[in-house]
Amino acid sequence: MNSVAIIAATFHGNRGAEAMLSTTIGVLADRCGPQMRFEVFSYYPEADRELVSDARVRIFSSTPAYLVLVLVPGALLHRLLGGLRLHRLQGLLPASVRALARSRALLCLAGVSFIDGRAKFLPFNIATIWPAMILRVPVVKMSQAMGPFRSWPNRPLANLFLGRCHRLHTRGAVSQDHVASLLGPRGNYGRSDDVAFLFEARFCLSTPAPGLDGHLAALQVLRDRGRPIIGLCPSAVIARRAAEGGHDYPGWMAGLIDELVGLGHGVALFPNATRGRGETRLHNNDLPLLRGILTRLEPAVAEAVVGFEEGWNAGQIHRILGACDVHAVSRFHAMVGALVVGVPVLVMGWSHKYLEVMERFGQADMVFDGADLDRPRTVALIQQLLTERADRRVRIVAALPDVKALASLQFDAVQDLLAL
Repeated sequence: MNSVAIIAATFHGNRGAEAMLSTTIGVLADRCGPQMRFEVFSYYPEADRELVSDARVRIFSSTPAYLVLVLVPGALLHRLLGGLRLHRLQGLLPASVRALARSRALLCLAGVSFIDGRAKFLPFNIATIWPAMILRVPVVKMSQAMGPFRSWPNRPLANLFLGRCHRLHTRGAVSQDHVASLLGPRGNYGRSDDVAFLFEARFCLSTPAPGLDGHLAALQVLRDRGRPIIGLCPSAVIARRAAEGGHDYPGWMAGLIDELVGLGHGVALFPNATRGRGETRLHNNDLPLLRGILTRLEPAVAEAVVGFEEGWNAGQIHRILGACDVHAVSRFHAMVGALVVGVPVLVMGWSHKYLEVMERFGQADMVFDGADLDRPRTVALIQQLLTERADRRVRIVAALPDVKALASLQFDAVQDLLAL
């Protein structure tokens, strides 16, 4: 029975990661048949086990502590015992180590990795793939943003670990150039668009949150009153960057909503990272941010706003995306989802990963740094999107087949590897 290990994505928390994880499982199950098994290494293992009960999927921990204290030393010990032909003793090692060791490949679904300026994430970038390398399990980096690689220690570590991967899939032209500058012609890498461009609702494995239909009905009421619907997806990452610069991001978002409502629009305020209503921590969780924005709205403004304050799964997020006329988002996979459903989108992002995707759809003019908090520019671009939405939708829909075809290439490579 074939099994593949998957790491650096979860069902709980970031719903873009859930879309990638569910899609990876769904596509490989379609291609390889019901005998495929999936060993998912999650940094929210308990929450993921509560959300997913599919018999094909086993969920193990990949928290930083577990990686360092169990997976890395367990992989070293498994390798040592194998070299000594003490295979029975290997059977005494943790189930997670044994599951990884017998996997045909480790698929890394990190959205970004080995990027200059993110040195604090380097240990995690390394620890997610090193155990598989120790066990001689081929590592495939599925489509993601990587680089630049100009700084120390990012460059030497990226050269060491990325150079040992079986295959790297770069998410866009910028990442491709960065990897080429690092590995040169010796590297086994190539372009492949984001996994989530292949997402289908049937791939969703997590339990949906209740109440979505009522929220969507409220949006339709606003539309029936003549209000075009603007989808707004804020980001706790952008909020943190803004706060570091001394800016009030929730207040800025509330002011943006006030202007949009004043122009006659309705607003769908929704998250793309959720960890439940009771969770106050902001990592992979935009719900506290949404609540902070909603509390700042005047009652007359709030009447034209629908706040989506539940732990919606990836399939439900796609339904929200499809219910709007245009979007202004700061989460990467909210952008991807909007493009998948053919809705024009303005992106207020923070790295090259947004621009290199939007360029594929001829939408590069709708990307700028979200930390700028330029409200007049944002309003003007949203108005432009509304005016041009029919033409932009045509361009987006026309580009999708090529993008999906390029995204599929990474699964061709994985399927070939599983067949060996």
